[in-house]
Amino acid sequence: MASGTGPREAALDILRAVRAGRPFDRALDDAITTLPKVDRKLAHEIAAGVLRERLDLDRRITAALTLPKKPLPEDLRDVLRIGAYQLSHLDRVPSYAAVQSSVDLAKTACGTKFAPLVNAVLRKVAEQPDAETVTGPPTSENLAARFSHPTWLVQRWFEYYGVEKTEHLLRHNNSRPPLVIQPARWTGEELAAALDTADIPHKVHPSGFGFVITDTEVEALPGYQEGGFIVQDPAQQQLLKFVTACGPPIRAWDACAAPGGKAVSLSRAGSVLASDWSLRRLGRLRENLKRAAPNVWQVAADARRPPLATETMDLVLVDAPCSATGAMARHPDARWRLEESQIHVLAQRQGEILAGVASIVKTGGVLGYVTCSLEPVENELQVDRFLELHSNFRRDDSDLFVFPAVDGGDGGFAARLRRAA
Repeated sequence: MASGTGPREAALDILRAVRAGRPFDRALDDAITTLPKVDRKLAHEIAAGVLRERLDLDRRITAALTLPKKPLPEDLRDVLRIGAYQLSHLDRVPSYAAVQSSVDLAKTACGTKFAPLVNAVLRKVAEQPDAETVTGPPTSENLAARFSHPTWLVQRWFEYYGVEKTEHLLRHNNSRPPLVIQPARWTGEELAAALDTADIPHKVHPSGFGFVITDTEVEALPGYQEGGFIVQDPAQQQLLKFVTACGPPIRAWDACAAPGGKAVSLSRAGSVLASDWSLRRLGRLRENLKRAAPNVWQVAADARRPPLATETMDLVLVDAPCSATGAMARHPDARWRLEESQIHVLAQRQGEILAGVASIVKTGGVLGYVTCSLEPVENELQVDRFLELHSNFRRDDSDLFVFPAVDGGDGGFAARLRRAA
């Protein structure tokens, strides 16, 4: 077990960065670089757990506060959440260690004057490990409070999926997603054989896409340095397989390519150009392609203003920027960063991207549209609008929708649109 405040300090740094608008995965990478392996894992688990269980932790903390209950500084609130999460969800961390490490963290991050408060509150939390949970009928308000999600988001899912599927989705979002790797420069058979030889526990994901790995760092896996695999949720491979179901394209443009997983897969069958509009995202794209698909061409470009001549690509893939509501188990911060108004802003941008790339598709070629969203306005309704404005395209098959809670992976949507003329 890790000791000291190191992983807790890293967890607080992650939560601060998320509060400032930084995505969880980037905040995690920045915060844990210098920590030893065991502390990296603990920092990740604490930070992700606080984000997943935030409303429940706040209820426990509020119940333990002495009246009058004044608003707490944000850092202090997160220190208390870190302590409460350890007390209520991490059996391997003794109560006295969870309390003392949080007191020490409060001294460093908030000032010594808050140490007595943290000590008193967390001792009360420790005395009531089974705090009262939210009960009552499965209304959107009750389920939002019970599973720590924004009420507006749960209300939307109620409308789309009903009570039972929404509850399954909420449970899924509060689970720890597995590490899944996909073949890249190696075949699936080669990757499986290498894992067997190295005695790395693994199994095929229930969806059939990729291998689930347990208790191993990615960099330590056989094939990492050689680019033999990529880390990618199985739903993304499933959606890409649907888009390319009519055969691998000779020339493909991945127009919103970062972090590069789909470009890697496409490169196994043909020539690929990968682009993205953000220089920051391009850096991550380059890093992944250098290891797993160095033959992929890369360019900085806004897909709304294509850098290509018309009718030059057999496949244009738009893995659109979206609300990521289908990937909230993997991105525990997303539920708190997303605002309802942003969904319509994203939908407008998606429509602009589709309109921008349409002319690049060859006659007879495919425009593949993919999201990791559960929102109809970003998915099938987006495709409907595009087809109304572009009569030279048609659906090549029924759209594919992957619900996240089915196989334990992310959710998402894909449409395969054929250019007729």
